[in-house]
Amino acid sequence: MLIHFAAALFAIMNPLGNLPVYIGATESARPGERKYVAVLLALFVLVMLLIFFWAGESILHFFGVKLSSFRIAGGILLLLGGIGMVHGKEGKKVTELADKVSEESDLRAAENLLQKILIPVGIPLFVGPGSISTVILFAGKTPSFLSKIGMSGVIVGMALILWILLMVSDRVGRLLGPMGLDIAARLMGLILAAIGVQFIIDGLSLEIVNFMN
Repeated sequence: MLIHFAAALFAIMNPLGNLPVYIGATESARPGERKYVAVLLALFVLVMLLIFFWAGESILHFFGVKLSSFRIAGGILLLLGGIGMVHGKEGKKVTELADKVSEESDLRAAENLLQKILIPVGIPLFVGPGSISTVILFAGKTPSFLSKIGMSGVIVGMALILWILLMVSDRVGRLLGPMGLDIAARLMGLILAAIGVQFIIDGLSLEIVNFMN
């Protein structure tokens, strides 16, 4: 069960495939700033996934939100973010933000940058309908408290892997170069838009099935 959970979570989060998005969003940041952003983003993903693992179903039920509706909303966010990346708008916004915080400390600048890129990089790219539904689904399948502790450890491991990949993102950026980053970001934007459309279709399909039943 733990192996299946780890494989499913890694596949749905896709930290390697989503790395160009993070690189494009932080390309104008200073090295120290990027390190803080990597730590803060990994911690955010860790806390959010743990919260939804232990109390996700109750949270959605409290607000009267279905997973299908959450999937549609996340799909719309991904679609809009992907369109912005294809047109190069996200990079311009981040560049403008970097100019404003150039005189601030790395930590403060990282906090400002994180607020700017939290959507769509943090939500729904890493913590989205797919990862949330995955942790809720596996939590529901595991009544044993010890097994849930083990799965919580898997989530911690995933956050660690994400942090490591984000920390070496500047090296990947140097390897690709400005033109390579621009091409990768635009291609990833197209893929994100397609994933967003798929999320919307899946959410609508679930709603139709529920309505017919």
